[in-house]
Amino acid sequence: MISTTSNDVIVLDVEKFPQVGEWGIQIGTYLGLEAYHLADEYFTSIPQHITYLRYPSKDGIMGDKYWSEIRFTRSVYGVDDDGTTNKDKEVIEDTIYSDYVIPYMKDVITLAIQEEFEHRHTVLMTKFSTLEEATWTDQICEATAYIADNSFETKLIHSLAEVRDLTTLQFATKIVDKQTEFKTSLYELAVAEQKMIHIVTGCTSVRELNVVLEDYFSIAMNSAQCLEYGRCTTNEETGNIERKVTFDYSGGLKF
Repeated sequence: MISTTSNDVIVLDVEKFPQVGEWGIQIGTYLGLEAYHLADEYFTSIPQHITYLRYPSKDGIMGDKYWSEIRFTRSVYGVDDDGTTNKDKEVIEDTIYSDYVIPYMKDVITLAIQEEFEHRHTVLMTKFSTLEEATWTDQICEATAYIADNSFETKLIHSLAEVRDLTTLQFATKIVDKQTEFKTSLYELAVAEQKMIHIVTGCTSVRELNVVLEDYFSIAMNSAQCLEYGRCTTNEETGNIERKVTFDYSGGLKF
């Protein structure tokens, strides 16, 4: 089956499942994610652990075409049969933004946030070896029980304590402390992720979403909005639009 531009649009981190890049027709990239037209048959071949967004063709096309756009008219260029370039004005209806662009941008930005925090969770989990992770629940249970009652007969942690030249009580205390540290880091990740998602889902306009992209993803808003929001000025001598504060385009994520 060959994908066409009439197929649904999928948005995902294609590095996690590169086959989509081979099967589909790319229409856009944003925030480390990519969008493709993808034939229906291919969706059933995507593993369940791969997170993605799916849109009807028109929804995906409109969301991509007007991503970050704030104007209601814009210039469009075309070439006629004689090879002459023509310039026309395109009117963008308000419903384009409310029905397509805003939902699309909110979904994509939210997915990018989720992918980032999934990565941070993976990094956090690398502090545990495979075997340590597999036995961690047992270690916690034994450590907690032993601290409460030193006569509790352990099956694992006393041996692990011996390897480290520690008493069982010393090692049990280390286990509990490590669990507390891990849970604190895990909860902080969960809260930070939900905070960012709440900021995005609370946006009601493309302008507000552009602010999120600039403030948290280091993706500069367009010059018109920059002027409108007082983040830019017009140089009286050159007429150039300039930032009041130098913008770091390589600033990366700021959350």
